[in-house]
Amino acid sequence: MSIPSDSASPVDTPRAWRMHALDVPAAASRAGVRIARIDFDWRVPLASPAYAALSDDERARAARFVRHEDAVRSAATRAALRDVLGAALGVAPHAVAIVVDEAGRPSPDPAHGATLDFNVSHAGDHALLAWVPAGRVGVDIESCSRTTDWRALTSEVCAPAEAAYLDGLPPDARAREFMRVWSAKEALLKALGTGIGGGLRAFAVVPPRDAATPATTVVEPAAPAAGVAAFDAAWVDAAPGYAACVAWTRA
Repeated sequence: MSIPSDSASPVDTPRAWRMHALDVPAAASRAGVRIARIDFDWRVPLASPAYAALSDDERARAARFVRHEDAVRSAATRAALRDVLGAALGVAPHAVAIVVDEAGRPSPDPAHGATLDFNVSHAGDHALLAWVPAGRVGVDIESCSRTTDWRALTSEVCAPAEAAYLDGLPPDARAREFMRVWSAKEALLKALGTGIGGGLRAFAVVPPRDAATPATTVVEPAAPAAGVAAFDAAWVDAAPGYAACVAWTRA
């Protein structure tokens, strides 16, 4: 399946985003994982025909945001997702039915007759869409330039081994590496389906196996997050100034 070009809208329709296929790590590619980056265009209003495929609920959700940028992130990410899912499922973007499980995790309606799984994340000027024909996938992107008191978050996010790893890095590398740790944990928990409620400190992703591969180690076997042991993960070169990671079901 080819990634839809930009917004799959008629040529005379304003485009609210641009879509780019990202290089997928070899192990993820073997599992069938695909990733696209969405670049937002803040100039396109929510009333634009570019958002014609959105459901009424999706329009209402975007309209509830106070900040225009947040509304665009919501609407454009969902519209781009509909383009991708429509192409994968062989239906029009507006006809894609999305259901939500008890944990709040969305997936295509089984009525479409496909096992396709997807996940989305957005930060700053970009969103990431990840999808896979079978199994589960999770993705996360974080801006490394946003103002974040990462040291204050360490006690909530990091297992002891991760805190020690960060402390051992050169001072100017710690903040960015913390965002990489965070993106890996988010991607794994999103693939598992628990979200951060599953226990961010119940497992560790660093020290990494190599520059591109988190080393997932379960710290609290009884925690819901211990299920991340069933997934592989890899950091992704998504965009300059951003940390990103994708996780998928281990074959």
